[in-house]
Amino acid sequence: QKINSYSYHIMMYDRMIVSKMTLPEKKLISICKWIGDNVLFSELLESDQRSPLITFQIPELITKFLGMGSGKLGVVAPSIQFWLAIAVILAIWILVSLVISLVSYHFIILPRKLRKKSDDNKSEDIFEITPYLIGFGLLMPFCVMFPFYEVKYFNIQNKVIRFICTLGPITAFFRVSEAMFGFMPAHTVDSVSNTMIYNAVPVEVKFNNMGPMKSSWGDAKGNLIKFGAFMLLLGAYSSFLSDYSYEPFPTGSGSNLEDINLGNGFSRGQLINNALAAILFQLYLTTFGYGITTLTSLGGVQQLPMMLNPIFESKSPSDFWGRKWNLVVHGLLKRGVYKPVRTRFSRMTASTATFIASGIFHEWILAVLFSPEYNELEGDACIPPSCYRPGFGRSTLFFIWNAIIIAMEYLIGGAAIFQLAKRHLPSVIVSILVSSLGLPMGHWFMNDYVRSDYFEDGQLGFPLVVRVPG
Repeated sequence: QKINSYSYHIMMYDRMIVSKMTLPEKKLISICKWIGDNVLFSELLESDQRSPLITFQIPELITKFLGMGSGKLGVVAPSIQFWLAIAVILAIWILVSLVISLVSYHFIILPRKLRKKSDDNKSEDIFEITPYLIGFGLLMPFCVMFPFYEVKYFNIQNKVIRFICTLGPITAFFRVSEAMFGFMPAHTVDSVSNTMIYNAVPVEVKFNNMGPMKSSWGDAKGNLIKFGAFMLLLGAYSSFLSDYSYEPFPTGSGSNLEDINLGNGFSRGQLINNALAAILFQLYLTTFGYGITTLTSLGGVQQLPMMLNPIFESKSPSDFWGRKWNLVVHGLLKRGVYKPVRTRFSRMTASTATFIASGIFHEWILAVLFSPEYNELEGDACIPPSCYRPGFGRSTLFFIWNAIIIAMEYLIGGAAIFQLAKRHLPSVIVSILVSSLGLPMGHWFMNDYVRSDYFEDGQLGFPLVVRVPG
């Protein structure tokens, strides 16, 4: 009955919106819906409809020991449509990014170049205001709003596909900041074509004085092999966690901002849940990172890696966030937030501002992922996990916590006890200790993904071992 109530509210909301549209708007909606259904497979990817390719039986002795209800399992193949939809979303953004790059180059980057060559104070004043008007007034708001319209008009329901919709806009948002404040990487501003290539994909393309560095078939092959290996690893790991709805141990922690309780994070069950979810996040980012870099390598350009095994290879909190975890986002925040703030304020202030900016854009991602359910359905009509209301504010608090950890490293990281531990403890133990500093508060950030159907939607992209009734 609740599911029917949810569907009814969705249907009534759609009818209300359509009734207020003009004829051209209705035609545009119809075209977008066709693209969503036939090119992005929106309805097909809304739920997992895969059937096992093979089935096998687990011996009864093992099922009893593990407490499994059924010993019959099956293996499902990755959904081709899932990866085609991601490729289409990335292709759409490449076209959009070309326009952003043209505007950015001619109205932000080029005026900055001319200002450096000009000795005319009046011209300098004119050039100085134009980039900020274009950046803050036009390009940044466009990047913020674009994925909401993309999700809405293409009727994208799969949460992971929605997440992919945010990658291009968020990279463009911070790259506009880089352009305004003059911190774009070397050679990306040498020509409009370099700027276009830099903005086209949500990874960081390598440049030298000749332009984008060319990739070889060996680069593409290596990325493809890593992508396939991590896809299998992520599928195996998801097969295990999905049996527990990605939260093996029940905890008393809520998912709203007011539910935050520092004591909950130190319970054994919550710590294990957070550790398992953190590894899951790392596997997701690593796998999708290699998927995107495979495409860019095939496109003929080299790029920086996205992840460098931060949970098990970091030597310090700053090493974790600055040199291992999501290097694409790190570069964007460093050049788009940290460096502009650092020109006027202290290192600690700039670092704190960077973590707060990270928290805010992750809140924005949640708004895209769970739009329109969280604000347009009320009461029992919104039934988790398919309809989910995120706990806004929790992600920002999580990143503020990590900013505090970084600040503490600046203050006491050089103490003898920490240096002694680095030199004498096994490196993997040091890395686990570093990762553990943020672990008790990890659910502040991860609960919205774990308790919604985000990872269930992501399962479509990987081979999975599933229970088979009977």
